[in-house]
Amino acid sequence: MSDRPEIEIQRQTAFGDDGQLEVTETSVETSLEDFGADVDHRDRDSRLDQPEACEFGVDDRPEVEQTSEGDQSTLFADTDEDQQTLAGDDAAARCLFEE
Repeated sequence: MSDRPEIEIQRQTAFGDDGQLEVTETSVETSLEDFGADVDHRDRDSRLDQPEACEFGVDDRPEVEQTSEGDQSTLFADTDEDQQTLAGDDAAARCLFEE
């Protein structure tokens, strides 16, 4: 049993030309485009259509292929595992953007 009362919609209102609320007889549908927003209308794959694992704890989903490189730079240099800096530090763990 719920303590909330049932809400019944009686009438719909909309702003008139003078800025006042007016009762409308028909429903008014708006979109973000009505307010100047850019709306992407491309068909998207739902998250339900994405592959999932066959059982809990086993990630047997197919590998996702990277289609393009982004504009971002790598944070760490591509080095061999045993490569060292001139100071003898591990080169793979050195951030490229340290001062």
